[in-house]
Amino acid sequence: MTEATQPQSQSTASIGVVLMAFGRPQYYWAAYNIAYSIKRFNKDIQITCLIESRKDADKYCGDLYEVIDNFIEIDHDHLYTNKKLDPAKAKVHLYDYLPYDKNIYLDVDAVALKDIQPMIDELVALGKPYASHTVGYHTIDQGRKIDSMQWAYADDIWAHYKFDESTVLPAINSSVQYIEKSAKALALYKIAQDYLINNPIPLGKLRSKWGGGQPDELYMNCALAKLGLDPAVTEVGNNGKAEIGYIHFAMVRGLSFGDVTSQYYFQSYYGGKGFTPTFYIDWMDRMLKSWMKDEGKQHKYFIHRITDNKHADPRR
Repeated sequence: MTEATQPQSQSTASIGVVLMAFGRPQYYWAAYNIAYSIKRFNKDIQITCLIESRKDADKYCGDLYEVIDNFIEIDHDHLYTNKKLDPAKAKVHLYDYLPYDKNIYLDVDAVALKDIQPMIDELVALGKPYASHTVGYHTIDQGRKIDSMQWAYADDIWAHYKFDESTVLPAINSSVQYIEKSAKALALYKIAQDYLINNPIPLGKLRSKWGGGQPDELYMNCALAKLGLDPAVTEVGNNGKAEIGYIHFAMVRGLSFGDVTSQYYFQSYYGGKGFTPTFYIDWMDRMLKSWMKDEGKQHKYFIHRITDNKHADPRR
């Protein structure tokens, strides 16, 4: 980072939330919505937003300055590959921009449903250098298809990175990540960067692509496997069981609004248009509209408009 990319004033807080907003205007809108919802329940939580540029933040969502405590610009080389926006590259460079000693990274495509301080306290109390919602684990003897991860096949991963039969591959959902400034977390990210940038699995061999390109989760999983780190938040063990996690993801209508709020800290609208049922999309917009009305504000950054312009949208 150059001097110009440094935050205007470093927060004295050693713990805080980190968001990312770059590319299309709708990602700045999403960052506003999640930051607003977090601050609505607890204004003391520090939030830093990693952005492509101050100019874009001003242009696309000047309201961000009301809910973000700190801004850091991301180097162009960490955002683009061959002049094309590369979100996976940005996410594996997260460590380079962490402003706190203990960082809780959140994807912006979600809305907080209650005070997230208990979640933060739980993540910090783990004492791990890195933690993330862990969907499952895989070993090579379990077969080629990895049920807990959609991005690649086990035989291709093991051959490409020369993993042995004892290697355990965690499968994370990178929407929530706890990252401690430490030698172990730095080593993890350096390996993920190297795998993605210098030695990626060819796109043609991927089981699924993320927005037409490489997925950050695949390379974080492989880096975790290389170092033998278990990122799980709960003690599920290497038995393939999924954690409940902190965010409610849904491709079909299931839980009631009350159930979601009691069991989770966030409602997600992951993926592209149509991934999350309108039942939940409309609910989030209604909540934001009601909350802002109570404060004399206007809800402008509608979730249903954001989902039309997501990186993961298969139409793009």
